[in-house]
Amino acid sequence: MISSSLQTTLKKAAGIIKKHDYARVISHYDADGITSAAIICTALIRIGIQFHSSIVSKLDRAFVQDLDEDLIIICDMGTAQKDLISEFLKDKDVIILDHHAAPMNSSPNDTAATSPLIINSHYFTQEGDDEITGEVCAAGISYLVARCLASSEGARNIDLAGLAIAGTLGDKLEITQGINKMILDEAIEAGVITIRTGLKLGEGTMRELLLLSTDPYTPFVGKEEWVDTFLDKAGIEGDKLLSNLEPEDEKRLITALLSQAKESEIELPEDALVGTTYNMNLEVVRNGLDFMRMIDACGRFGKAGIGVGLCMREETMIEDARTLYMKLQNKLVAELNRLEQTDGEGIKELPHILYFYVQQTGITGVLAGTLAEFIHTNKPLIVFNKKDGTGEHAVTKVSARCNKKLLIPSESGYGGIDLAKALEQAANGVGGMGGGHPVAAGASIPKGTEEQFIVSIDRIISEQRQKLA
Repeated sequence: MISSSLQTTLKKAAGIIKKHDYARVISHYDADGITSAAIICTALIRIGIQFHSSIVSKLDRAFVQDLDEDLIIICDMGTAQKDLISEFLKDKDVIILDHHAAPMNSSPNDTAATSPLIINSHYFTQEGDDEITGEVCAAGISYLVARCLASSEGARNIDLAGLAIAGTLGDKLEITQGINKMILDEAIEAGVITIRTGLKLGEGTMRELLLLSTDPYTPFVGKEEWVDTFLDKAGIEGDKLLSNLEPEDEKRLITALLSQAKESEIELPEDALVGTTYNMNLEVVRNGLDFMRMIDACGRFGKAGIGVGLCMREETMIEDARTLYMKLQNKLVAELNRLEQTDGEGIKELPHILYFYVQQTGITGVLAGTLAEFIHTNKPLIVFNKKDGTGEHAVTKVSARCNKKLLIPSESGYGGIDLAKALEQAANGVGGMGGGHPVAAGASIPKGTEEQFIVSIDRIISEQRQKLA
């Protein structure tokens, strides 16, 4: 399942790590980044290597320049900053565990190089694999490294597979094939994870879940009277836990939700609502979706330490993490209702994109994902957050999302979209930086350049969508 070239690189990374007695671990602040850091930190503890971990939103020149440790492990970022890392850290052992696409005009990873050693799923994709469904997130890569770091063949750190699956869920990657399936199969066989088929809403009472369900999105978000009426009509008790529903009740509820979504003109595919659910048998939060969402909320509100603690099975972190998750959901619901109540006037349309300015902080990317997946599915959605930073060097954060159907060339012969390339190109044009994935990308641009940036994005998307020869 793991190619020989990848296995060789994983063993090389483990060998480099084991030469040191101290490591600096740096990772991104979302669910994938936090689970990646926790996997690596736990594996280091188990072989007696001390560490200092930092969860950050980006790797900029000043941050990289200040790094002084002999071993630096960077998770869920770093590929785009390879040249910067090579410039300032050429005498250090640097290992990058990432899955973001390399910048345009960047040379492929040189696995013979001493530093940085990049293990990126894009560099090891087997010929013929689908770029979207075959991708392994940073937590998955980190898990593969942790397996090689295990102190004995019997241990192998397989108990950390649940964290890898949580990271995969956070980045919405396909779990049922390739290396992701291998990790899941290992976890199931070892009793780390139990799977079942059912509603993908998390755990809680039916009333609470429907009121706050933004992914999958239902027409009832934030509407208490609607929820009560719907549940009464469906014959479901609002105070009943989802896990306690009888199979017949769950089937009836699924049918009613899909029917209501269709009536409300919401694009809610059945596989977004119903599918495999994951029980994390060894984690302090057992429901896989809730676990992932709580970790993600911790990072988005600047409390990544709580998220890392949750991943390292600190039960004392549960309530704080749950509170942050509820804060995130309430902000999302408020923003979604604001956009709905303005009849879409807050969302502006250009020929090839939609865009708007978010009023809540900490939810930009999550909000963009919900809108692009379930509501505004026919054009990429660009969301600006102008509330981050002040002063001369203040920046506007940008999140871009599109429905996966837009990545694929259309039957009429038009090209597919790549938001990572679009945002990188547009951001570079205004003195910023951007990148990410074809379906989900981000950028930081100087305040005051938003209009120039949005015109550029519309033009670039237009070029990507041009009719193929």
